[in-house]
Amino acid sequence: MRLKRKACFLMIFSFLLTAHSIAGQLPENQQTHDSAWQEPKIYLDSGVFGPDSEYLLAKLTPKERRWYHRFQEGIPLFAGWKKITQAVVEKFPEHEREGRLAAMQALGVKIGYEWSRDNRVRKVSTETLRAWGQDLRKAGSENHMQLANVLYKIDNEINQILQIK
Repeated sequence: MRLKRKACFLMIFSFLLTAHSIAGQLPENQQTHDSAWQEPKIYLDSGVFGPDSEYLLAKLTPKERRWYHRFQEGIPLFAGWKKITQAVVEKFPEHEREGRLAAMQALGVKIGYEWSRDNRVRKVSTETLRAWGQDLRKAGSENHMQLANVLYKIDNEINQILQIK
């Protein structure tokens, strides 16, 4: 079982690594922005994943914490959420980056927390991560507005999975 989960983990990070690589292909000066376009916001419910995220993560078992750490930090040859976050945030205009960084970190806590849980209880599957990685990869090759839409979609999906309103 452990070997199977490790293989799945490596496969997911290969998709995320590809998303990270593609995100770096957009020209730095590509800053198309429609002032009438309202960017969606990614949020954290402060009672569940906000300031109390340390408490929440402390509820993970030692094995689950190791998986969470691997999700965040990555493993040799595969980027973790932190590196992917950095690559994604760089695709946004300078004035949006601080907010995008916070949103990506919050999203990473939610996804990483749920994915790292025991297979019998977790609600985020490897297949879900794979689909989100593909969505990020595609959006990263387009523009920051499309990337924002995909991040909003992923945030809504994880909120539904975790039943956050």
